[in-house]
Amino acid sequence: MKRLPLLLMAVVGLAVLPSTPVRGEDSVRLSRTNALIGEHLVMEIRVTAPPKATVELTPGTPSWAGVELVGIDDVTQVPGADGVVWYIAARIAPFAPGTVSFAPSVAIVEGSEAVTVELPPVQLTAVATLPADAELALSPLPPPVAIAGAESPLFKPVLVAGGLFGAALLSLAVWLLLRVAGRRVRRHVPLVAVPEAPASLEGAEQVLDTDPVAAYRLMSSVVKSELARRYGLRATALTSSELRRRLEAEGDRWQARLVGGLLEECDSVIYAGYRPAAERRQADLTMAREIVEVAG
Repeated sequence: MKRLPLLLMAVVGLAVLPSTPVRGEDSVRLSRTNALIGEHLVMEIRVTAPPKATVELTPGTPSWAGVELVGIDDVTQVPGADGVVWYIAARIAPFAPGTVSFAPSVAIVEGSEAVTVELPPVQLTAVATLPADAELALSPLPPPVAIAGAESPLFKPVLVAGGLFGAALLSLAVWLLLRVAGRRVRRHVPLVAVPEAPASLEGAEQVLDTDPVAAYRLMSSVVKSELARRYGLRATALTSSELRRRLEAEGDRWQARLVGGLLEECDSVIYAGYRPAAERRQADLTMAREIVEVAG
């Protein structure tokens, strides 16, 4: 009779214990059990989780033991008797030489709670790419090797020679064209007739008061003609400033000043509408006569 109460208490105690969900068998499978340092290989994971939970890999934890997660290729969910079976295909790479036993860890997230689950461990051998007695130094690069179909060694010299020859032909053609054009210009340019006798300023004196523009135009023409006859210049084709500089170059600075001043006065009357006083007009006519007499 004393055992009956104890049995009832044991049954009640089992009834109030928290229930732990029964999970299916989790597994980890590698495509190979050995790989070079940094070489990728496929890891297939099978995890059972509650229906509304999600499964995430948690690399970087101590249980991964030097194996890095490179990427996730595929995730498949299949309903099972104990929940939802997650199949995850991931790419991993070992970076610690030697044989390691690592256990991938995942986080089962349900609502606001996450539970970290460490999967069954697997062994992986990372093979070093260098021999054990290899010298840790950079080896020299191999010498360059000729490649069939490469550029000919004569290509650049021929290209330079062709460029120089083309430039010479172009220069010769330009020189011939300029020479022909110069001959044509010399044929059609009329010779400037240099007057043999000085022109008269009588006409300028007659219209000095009534038509100052005609009078000053005649004075300018007579002075330039006399200078052209004396110095052999194309004075009629030069401006007043140009003619003054040419006379200074001939060494007659005083004559250049007189001529420059008179011709600038003539230009002002002819082109700028300037009308000097009567006394100024007579003085300009006298200066023109002096220039003509000196030039003569």
